[in-house]
Amino acid sequence: MRAPWPKLAACLTAGTIVLTAGACSSSGDGRSGGKVTITVTDMPPNTQQALRKQFTDQVAAFERANPDIDVKPSEAVWDARTFTARLAGGQLETTFIVPLTEPQGLINRGQIADITGQVDALPNAHQFDKRALAPGTDAKGHIYGLPTSEFALSLVYNRELFKKAGLDPDKPPTTWEEVRRDAKAISDKTGLPGYAQPTTNNTGGWTLTAMSYTYGGRMEKDQGGKQVAAFNDAPVRQALDWLKALRWQDDSMGTQQLRDAGEIQKAFSAGRVGMMMATPSTYVDHVTKYNGDPKIYGVAALPSGGRPATLLGGKMAVVNPKASAAQRAAAVKWIDFYYLKAKHDPVEAGARAKVQAVDGIPVGTPNVPLYQSAVDDPVEKAVNAHATVPLDNFKPFLDGVKQQQFVVEPSVAAQDVYAALDSAVEAVLTGKSADPQAELDKAEKKVVLVLERAQR
Repeated sequence: MRAPWPKLAACLTAGTIVLTAGACSSSGDGRSGGKVTITVTDMPPNTQQALRKQFTDQVAAFERANPDIDVKPSEAVWDARTFTARLAGGQLETTFIVPLTEPQGLINRGQIADITGQVDALPNAHQFDKRALAPGTDAKGHIYGLPTSEFALSLVYNRELFKKAGLDPDKPPTTWEEVRRDAKAISDKTGLPGYAQPTTNNTGGWTLTAMSYTYGGRMEKDQGGKQVAAFNDAPVRQALDWLKALRWQDDSMGTQQLRDAGEIQKAFSAGRVGMMMATPSTYVDHVTKYNGDPKIYGVAALPSGGRPATLLGGKMAVVNPKASAAQRAAAVKWIDFYYLKAKHDPVEAGARAKVQAVDGIPVGTPNVPLYQSAVDDPVEKAVNAHATVPLDNFKPFLDGVKQQQFVVEPSVAAQDVYAALDSAVEAVLTGKSADPQAELDKAEKKVVLVLERAQR
């Protein structure tokens, strides 16, 4: 039986998530006056007028290019606590944005639409990087989501401190053992921390998770159809053992251990840290927020513990499962126009990069490619024609990330998992006698009930 949602969805106005039945009329496939009506999220609030205007201008441009589609914008954002109720109540937008942790669960519960056929109709549809599509793809290869932005954790390093330590800044470490070696060299030669690891505000658990991925580990595993903690697996212990060795055997992490990722980044930009785990996009804060020297900023792929992998974060656009076939097609067209065009169209990419450069926004920082090289390389070339960053400093990352497996963050209660792991990282880095295994046992006990409650 066809659901009544499409009829009500056409009545949504910008920023409104409350629906009134009977306020307007349309056919059951979302058509009104010969047009297909879709609702879309991500419109900036009134407090961000410049960004809001850019968004509404894009809506107008899309409607001009697609006169048979009527777009109703909304300020609504993803909220896992209200999602199920909004879906059941017919209040959910046609297309909406979710974190990469969500699509697999939504697919399994039948809460988002299969858009494989609509995606196949897109330009360059078969040129997507399958790693980028994986979070929104089921076991049969059906597509339920399209990436809008993705990031990969990397190793950010100070090129000047590398030189002072007698290291080659163009050949950063590719394994954790090499990181350990270089961190000690930097610490011995400069007296500064060769490597810094966050421990607070969930960033300790976040970075430990990424490190564990490179050893082949995961923080959650399936058990009877539900996700349970996997802190006690060997790869997690390997990562924590590595940190303990750097801190207490090598003395190459300094003495200040109670910091989050933002505080470490600030110290890095001041030239006080040799290496840290971060995303390449932190370059923007490095130069605009912390007045860091662009020349010292180097970035490489996340080192390997034996498995070339990195933590993949970001967002995906998905479609309401109650949307009609016409609405699904219109929604995917919108996703491609608004989120993906600049990632597969060199002309669009170059035009946007030119505007950003004029506006003083750093241009040329690397992103995780959503498409294969045949599509991504011309786009990268168009963007880099307006680059305002030291492109050579990013080459180790671009070369390395091509070989890595992308692993998304834990799919259930990720922030609670990270909070529990914070305490383990903190204990090991502040207490010489701390036992990594015992600390992981404590952390796991903290999240057992949290994970159970989150999956009831």
